Amino acid sequence: MGEGIYDGYPIVKANTDHVHYLQNNLRDSDVRECIIHGSTPFRALMSGIREKQAETYTVMIDDKPSIMFGVAPIAEHLVGRIWLLGSYELENHSRKFIKWSRKVVDYFQNQYYQLENVVPADHMKTLQWLDFLGFEILNDPLQVNGFAVLRFVRCKGDKILLNNKEQPCY
Repeated sequence: MGEGIYDGYPIVKANTDHVHYLQNNLRDSDVRECIIHGSTPFRALMSGIREKQAETYTVMIDDKPSIMFGVAPIAEHLVGRIWLLGSYELENHSRKFIKWSRKVVDYFQNQYYQLENVVPADHMKTLQWLDFLGFEILNDPLQVNGFAVLRFVRCKGDKILLNNKEQPCY
């Protein structure tokens, strides 16, 4: 999946210019997610660029950075922490986004046995999208800075590498 044109949208390697633009244009739910994790939008977006082994991309819509996403390796490339933060353009182009998002997850799944992260337990649209993408939503909420979050996991096989009860790395 990497860089290229997908359904008419360029996907390019993320850079700091994308971060500077997106930090002020994220959806409210994405800003809230950053806050839950004790981060600013700038720091959250930059983490994908700063992590040397991470793979981070930007979706350009009308020549503007609209979505940044990627995976950072955990546990020697067996497990990857997958993430996505976006502007409201994501919702304005939701059909195409849903179409290529499965391809993106499959691309990363080819590189990792297990993809995972956490999402606020009350982000119902995100949870439905993750279910559509084939992630297992683990039912036992975890607490991150006083907020309930749910761990989501997608594996190549049928065994979760890290204990179901264990808090994932994020």
